[in-house]
Amino acid sequence: MPDTQHPAPHGSPYALRWRFAIRWSLGHLGISLAVAALSANLVFGLWYPAPWRQVLGVAGIFGLVVVVDVVCGPLLTLVLASPRKSRRERWVDLSLVASLQLAALAYGLWSVHGARPVILAFEVDRFVVITANEVQTEQLQAAPTGLQGLPWAGVHRVAVRKATSSQEFLESVDSSLQGVSTAMRPGWWRPFEEARPEIARRAKPLAELLARRADQTTLLEAAAADTGLPIEGLRYLPLTSSKQLDWVALLNPSGDIVGHAPVDGFD
Repeated sequence: MPDTQHPAPHGSPYALRWRFAIRWSLGHLGISLAVAALSANLVFGLWYPAPWRQVLGVAGIFGLVVVVDVVCGPLLTLVLASPRKSRRERWVDLSLVASLQLAALAYGLWSVHGARPVILAFEVDRFVVITANEVQTEQLQAAPTGLQGLPWAGVHRVAVRKATSSQEFLESVDSSLQGVSTAMRPGWWRPFEEARPEIARRAKPLAELLARRADQTTLLEAAAADTGLPIEGLRYLPLTSSKQLDWVALLNPSGDIVGHAPVDGFD
């Protein structure tokens, strides 16, 4: 009686099938990694350059999308590829797998694009990063000229005006309690340049933050060094988003943002 527990010989159809499938799967993996690298360049180079990728915490979400996509495609190829299939059958299988893979990646990229940073708003005493899906787009026509559309990449700098009446103030408070801040409402935007005097008044010397955050001195000094300016010439304001509160924007004497640091800027 033959030994059914004995492994298949090296040249058996079983071994040949798996060698063939592994070769195709590795080729598919290489292509998938190349597409993932191009996608990463698009996401982190165009939509989420530093520091927005950290401030908005997109790396984990995008990483999950890519890992699932890169793993599932080659794994399906490993299961489906077989030398017993005709060339046409193999390419049909590969085309179906690639179509599913590309559809999943496209959906992930569309979701990441919809949550990209589009507005950097000065609001009262801080800078706020607003994403595309947070902007009340139905109000865009009420925004100042030049701000009535969202950028495909990069951010528009705006300032947030004050309420013009007690009724408007109460409405803004009510909206904020529902998770819609004034920075998300285009009708409240005004040109950034108009806020420079207020920014200069609200900004504080970076030396004060260094004194309060002695345990984060290394982070702050490194961020200051990256600006090329002395600490004595830098000021700061808190930088927040719906995902993070513990960042600061570093400002030069003219009030321009020249650096960032992952440090709590509130008193």
